[in-house]
Amino acid sequence: MFVSMMLLAAVAASAKEDWRGKVVDEKGAPVAYANVAVLSRADSTVVCGAVTGEDGTFSIVTRETDGIMMVAMLGYRTVYLAPVDGMVITLADDTAMLEGAVATAVMPKTKLTGEGIQTGVRGSVLENVGSANDVLAKTPGIVKGSNGIEVIGKGAPLVYINGRRVTDATELDRLQSNEIQSVEVIANPGAQYDATVRSVVRIRTIRRQGEGFGFNFNASDAQSLRWSKGNDPFGTVGMNYRTGGVDLFGGVTYAGNSSRQLSVAEATSYFLKDGKVNELRNVGDIDAQYLGGSYYGNAGVNWQLADNHFLGGKVEWATTAGYDVNTLVTSDVFENGIRVDQLSTRSLDRLGDKRPYDLGVNLYYNGVLGEKTGVDVNLDYYGTSMETVSSSVEASTMTQDATVRSFSDNDSRMYAAKAVLSRPVWIGQLQAGTEETFTRRRDEYRISGVPIPSSAAQVKEDNYAAFASYGFMLPKLGMVNAGLRYEYVHYAYEDALTPSANISRDYGNFFPTVSWAGAAGPVQLMLNYSAKTRRPNYSLLSGAIRYNSKYIWQSGNAQLQPEISHNVGLTAVWKWITFIVNYTRTDDAMMTWSSPYVREGVADGVVLVKPRNIDSPFRMMAAYVNLTPTVGPWTINYTVGAMPQWLTLSMDDPRVPGGKRSVSFNDKVSFVAQLFNTLTLKGGWQLELGGLVQTPGYSQNLYMKSLYCDVTAAVQKTLLKDGSLILRLEGADLLGMAHMDVDTDFGSHYINQTNLMDTQKVKVSVRYSFNTAQSKYRGTGAGSDARSRM
Repeated sequence: MFVSMMLLAAVAASAKEDWRGKVVDEKGAPVAYANVAVLSRADSTVVCGAVTGEDGTFSIVTRETDGIMMVAMLGYRTVYLAPVDGMVITLADDTAMLEGAVATAVMPKTKLTGEGIQTGVRGSVLENVGSANDVLAKTPGIVKGSNGIEVIGKGAPLVYINGRRVTDATELDRLQSNEIQSVEVIANPGAQYDATVRSVVRIRTIRRQGEGFGFNFNASDAQSLRWSKGNDPFGTVGMNYRTGGVDLFGGVTYAGNSSRQLSVAEATSYFLKDGKVNELRNVGDIDAQYLGGSYYGNAGVNWQLADNHFLGGKVEWATTAGYDVNTLVTSDVFENGIRVDQLSTRSLDRLGDKRPYDLGVNLYYNGVLGEKTGVDVNLDYYGTSMETVSSSVEASTMTQDATVRSFSDNDSRMYAAKAVLSRPVWIGQLQAGTEETFTRRRDEYRISGVPIPSSAAQVKEDNYAAFASYGFMLPKLGMVNAGLRYEYVHYAYEDALTPSANISRDYGNFFPTVSWAGAAGPVQLMLNYSAKTRRPNYSLLSGAIRYNSKYIWQSGNAQLQPEISHNVGLTAVWKWITFIVNYTRTDDAMMTWSSPYVREGVADGVVLVKPRNIDSPFRMMAAYVNLTPTVGPWTINYTVGAMPQWLTLSMDDPRVPGGKRSVSFNDKVSFVAQLFNTLTLKGGWQLELGGLVQTPGYSQNLYMKSLYCDVTAAVQKTLLKDGSLILRLEGADLLGMAHMDVDTDFGSHYINQTNLMDTQKVKVSVRYSFNTAQSKYRGTGAGSDARSRM
């Protein structure tokens, strides 16, 4: 950071400020990240430049007194004009690029921003679809499956609202769609983001003016159609008070959760016994039920000290109101084709005596020093604690019944700081900064009733990062961004009960990012490259062995290495058609693995499930096209794509000569289609019908062998003159096909499982808001990777 500050200071000393202004669109909304450059009148070369901020403002520092100002932004017409201090520059949509995309007011407009794909929400059909989660599910580049919101081919994104990182998942349920201006999907985030961040979603809300008291209320209830206990109540209240430069806000939320899984599983393992290959096969049923709930709360303040100087803080907390997991597993056990046992295992997991909690604190300063040096500083703390107890009663026809009890207690703490400086330099914008994250985790595990060792482990991880990026616009060629991030990580694992398992490692890696965005006639184009990493969740680093059943045990792996990925992506946008292709190669990819558990040199049919790094590179591609045409009141949002992968593994298998065989996971490509139809009617009525379909195919070393089909429908009514009251009725998994059956080949262990998930539900919700305004909070947070891994 010291080097970047010296560089910025040197540049500032050799220049003087001449022109300030603001860039807006035809509706008067600020245009963020537009390129403003001063060209020489003699030969049109770029003399210097700047990038507009979130509020559309810019300030040019130059010694050129007779230049021409150029303002450029993808999706808008480029403007050339004589510079005047204090000017307001209006950019018009580029009709050559967007012809047909703005034919009606209800179709969302999609354009490239230089970093990603931006979809306009305000004035489109997305404005009244419900919550922010509903908007994201219908945004190009995003799908909403059983695991929630995912950027196609990139997994779950890091979400920001007005530059502030979202740390409370319920916030996306609280934010209403009619409060959102636009959504930007970034598939290859730049150097300013943690190297583990593979995708980012930036939500910008509508800038509304207003002071005084305001609040919003959201309540819903979802009822399972398959299981009477499957009820998910949800309620949240948010409040704010604004006066002068002070913004006070807070809120409370309750979210009830339920789930049920019915499965038929067949697991076959092969191991050597007395020099011969033995086959042990378990065939049985699984009934897993979960009932729980959580309370969330937040409170904070934002204080505008002066023009371009903001200071604030925020506290978030959560606690679990209930946690009950009941599992019943019945199975027949066959050894070499002969039934040798019948098992029935009933397990109950619940909270311990200690109250679980999550607590997060953010303090920030955001402002401008001098004339153009932007400063963004964040200090973060996050802590979490949870204690669970488990009891399993196992009945057997061949051996004595057994009772297994276990106790788990873990605490985690994270301290993080991040500082970013930005300033116009030459023809573009320079950004540089540092980020430090310190994490401590304690994990205690005790078990009785089976010969499994207890564990008392501690994990320490320190991460030091420095980064810099530079972005600029070349006339007629496009926008170029390049960045470099360096991360040094010290990691230590210590087990007081098993000192031989202790590990200490150090990592140092560079992570470059490069992107270009421009246009070829009416087609907007973007090409990018980035290097990323993924570190294991802290729970996966625990060496403690968990007891699932007599024949299946599970543990983490303290030997896990971070994986490194290289990503290349191409995006093209023409009218209402968006095409995206991403290719990723991952080394040391982490995958769940199963193998015989050997005790005192002997295998007896028990398998141990644990994560491991694979030796072969894992390569995958995601290619898809998004279509968003509008026909009268009917808006279509269709995404269709394919996700091929290339993976070949060498596996241990005692059945083959040499004990090794090669398995390919390449020849079954999964295709995905997300289809949404929206019919907007008079009187505030809106009808929706959609669905997500995924064909059978490989996902890493798993084969998803059934067709996944989640059909959804909704009817919505907007009430009151200002549209502040919304009633909504929706249904999910209407055909009862939103589940995946799985085949898994681990060489010496094979699993075949069919699943029926409790996803067929009906949900009713009501939303109301009064005097809401855009939050002024500007804290962006630090240590996002460590927090998510905790």
